[in-house]
Amino acid sequence: MDDVFATRLKALRLSHRLKLKDVGNAVRCSFKTIGNLENSKTTPSLTMVMNLARFFDVSIDYLLGRPDRKMDAPLDRKISEKNSVTIKFIDTDEIEHRMESKNELEKFAPRLKDLRLARRMTQRDVGDAVGFDMRTIGNLERAHQPPSLGVIVALADFFNVSVDYLVGWSNYKAEADDRDDEKAGPSSSQSTERKKLIELIEGLREEDIDKALSYITFLRYGQQREAEKTSVHISEKEKI
Repeated sequence: MDDVFATRLKALRLSHRLKLKDVGNAVRCSFKTIGNLENSKTTPSLTMVMNLARFFDVSIDYLLGRPDRKMDAPLDRKISEKNSVTIKFIDTDEIEHRMESKNELEKFAPRLKDLRLARRMTQRDVGDAVGFDMRTIGNLERAHQPPSLGVIVALADFFNVSVDYLVGWSNYKAEADDRDDEKAGPSSSQSTERKKLIELIEGLREEDIDKALSYITFLRYGQQREAEKTSVHISEKEKI
């Protein structure tokens, strides 16, 4: 997970032409912390991942290298302009408070309990399955303790749901719930093109791979932004 997270974090930063300091200032940490995250020298906390996802307007799952739903981040941001690049400053203390508060945990706790009961499992069953004791699962379901990143990922993997769903950022249980074209799988022509792209990337030097990832991320970001604008435009027309 850490390596994919590091690669995606760096690609997102470079695609926005931001310095380590820019990202650090936005999420209220040092540029060294961002550098260590990009080099897989530091394991991110759940709060840090959430802050970065909010800042880059992507889903938690995308940053963690889980299925590639990229644009499910919430929209409550503080925005300021700097050299034509949008810097979205995050109040880290506020996010920490939310994660530790009952209100924030109320989004996570009932979803965990519902998922457990849907499988007719006891708290002990779930604890044994994910490597935690029964009390930890009980405390999480009663909102008596905030979940860590490791706990969230383990539970999401076990119940086959997205991290964003568990923390209440998304109503999609799985990452591809609404993408019928992806459920059907890629066509033969798409498959050939993807294989060719992988072959081309594998032949690049390490520094050029970073550039390629940054450009690909930038292209995807632009496409998804265009899709969002189209969706909003259609909704406004329907209202008229």
